Amino acid sequence: MTVRFELVALALPAGCAPESLPPPVAALVAACWPGMSRTQLLDRARRLALRMSLRARPEAGPDGLQLYSLVLVAEGVRAELVAHVRRLARRRTAHRAKVSLPPPRDVRQQGLF
Repeated sequence: MTVRFELVALALPAGCAPESLPPPVAALVAACWPGMSRTQLLDRARRLALRMSLRARPEAGPDGLQLYSLVLVAEGVRAELVAHVRRLARRRTAHRAKVSLPPPRDVRQQGLF
């Protein structure tokens, strides 16, 4: 059975301020939403000219979530985020899985991290 990943949240490592992120990485964080797949995350990173690496972290996350180290390289600058990911088992059917769409954005919350 194949496994599908679903993004729950992105977080900064301890001691890292949101202002220290390069602009392309901040744009990727703003473009992410809960429920997006690993493929959608990779696609967004490529659109912003980011190189991305997603690796499992040894510690367990809260509520059965898995923690992954998300390393992004933009313009020679390396930024690391913590991705909270839920593993979903994919059923073996002839139909493709329903794609997660971004939620509608409220213009008042554009600047929130």
